[in-house]
Amino acid sequence: MISVTATGLRNNLFNILDKVTHGETVSIKRHGEEIARILPIIDSDWRANTKIKPKLLASQQKAFAPIEDIWENYI
Repeated sequence: MISVTATGLRNNLFNILDKVTHGETVSIKRHGEEIARILPIIDSDWRANTKIKPKLLASQQKAFAPIEDIWENYI
């Protein structure tokens, strides 16, 4: 984590944003106290983090076939 004063942020904004683009987190301080953080955006695929992997128990054609025969008696 990089620490910078509010004045330092103002004077070096584009350099700091380049560092954030490359994964750094920036802590912004005013009068020695942290007031904000700039964090990189992390694009994560939520499907990669799931513990349970779904499985189809039928073929794709059968699983996604129309179910018109079920509704014959109601139409």
